[in-house]
Amino acid sequence: MDREKLLNALNEVLAQAHGREIRYKTHAAVVNGPYADGIGNWLKEIARVEQEHANKLRDCITALGGVPTLDVAKEELIPARSLKEILAVNLKEESKAIDLYQSILKLVDREDVILYGVIEDIIEGKREHHEELNRLRVITACDNALSAPHPRAWRVANTRDG
Repeated sequence: MDREKLLNALNEVLAQAHGREIRYKTHAAVVNGPYADGIGNWLKEIARVEQEHANKLRDCITALGGVPTLDVAKEELIPARSLKEILAVNLKEESKAIDLYQSILKLVDREDVILYGVIEDIIEGKREHHEELNRLRVITACDNALSAPHPRAWRVANTRDG
């Protein structure tokens, strides 16, 4: 295991976790529409989980003799206002995070059971968030399609009076 390479990778993903926490909290604050309260609370919960991931990463970094970064990855600070944008941004970013954590896992000796387990747990959490975001995207897309007026109904309604 290349300790310096691993520490750099852990600090990179820590900076990203800082950014993801900010992004999720901000998206929770700006989400609107009929699902705003429920989705806002759920986004806040994901932000809390990102904070937990950051805490675990800090512990791993210090256990390896490194110094945890205070940096925030600016590329994680992606604004979005509509629910559709929020879900799309976070789906894409969760996929990227999964890939990054999987690449870090390749740097860790399997014999380092604690560090390996921490990274595996974080990957599992990321996969769950990705699945939940995707499920929400599908549900809200279906709901929007069902609540949208049918084009024929619009034509009929607009030709009756005129």
